[in-house]
Amino acid sequence: MSRKSKVVIGTWSLSGDFGRVDLKNIQTTLEDCAKQGYTEFDVAPVYGIGFMESCLGNVFGGDNNIKISTKCGNHILAGKDFSVEALRRSLDNSLKRLKRDSVHTLFLHNPRTELDRFESVLGFMKEEKNSGRITYGGISAAKGFPYDPETLRQFDALQDDANLLYLDAIESRPRPKKYFYVRSPLASGILSGYMTRETVFAQDDCRSQWLKGERLISIMKRVDEIRKRTELPLPNLARRFVLDMKEIDKVIFGVKSSSHLAGLEQDICAEPLPEKLVHELIQLYRQDFGLSSAEKHLGY
Repeated sequence: MSRKSKVVIGTWSLSGDFGRVDLKNIQTTLEDCAKQGYTEFDVAPVYGIGFMESCLGNVFGGDNNIKISTKCGNHILAGKDFSVEALRRSLDNSLKRLKRDSVHTLFLHNPRTELDRFESVLGFMKEEKNSGRITYGGISAAKGFPYDPETLRQFDALQDDANLLYLDAIESRPRPKKYFYVRSPLASGILSGYMTRETVFAQDDCRSQWLKGERLISIMKRVDEIRKRTELPLPNLARRFVLDMKEIDKVIFGVKSSSHLAGLEQDICAEPLPEKLVHELIQLYRQDFGLSSAEKHLGY
């Protein structure tokens, strides 16, 4: 699988949940993604309270060359509900906003203790596949949550975090039937190269709730250890690292403007990272970047 075929464009950062984004910029960014050959997009009903699904629908509508995956179970202004009735209603509404008859993959959106048995939702996914409204049924796993491995294996697709700061999903999650999707390759912007110990997020940026204080300081210590291993710019290193991992089928890259595509294109065309460097980075993670055990809970 080529690097470019692994890329999925994540749209959460365009939704306004990470700060205001101009409507014209959203349209231009989505159109530019398609023009440059990126034809698979990831979204959820709660991204911008339905706004992002509507934007994708307005730009791409029923364009069959564009694949859109969305989620269900985390409902707009209503919280988590994984009952079959709620999931079906969520899919109905997503298809209306997306202006299409079907989606590529429908993911359960980060179920935790709200769902202890999966038979009903797996049955729902099977029905919707048979109806043609979804191609695959998947689960967008809550980061670090201890799911039953046999349950995860029953889904067509699995989505979880993986990046230079967090490799647990790669090392411990079982493979689904079809695709292993990785999200947060830049760790919510931590690996963008712009963040420091003094970074303060605006109140309308969801990162302001958790990426601050001693957690931010400890995470940036880890970033400093990564930087010591190579002169390659941090975001380029982070993107190439996940794109070349054989365990990963798809990588969701969030973009907030067309300018973000330039770095992605550069890394798609670049030489693979040296094997020695990749090994060092994996070992660095496994050793928790040389930090004391007292800081382990402050990781990404």
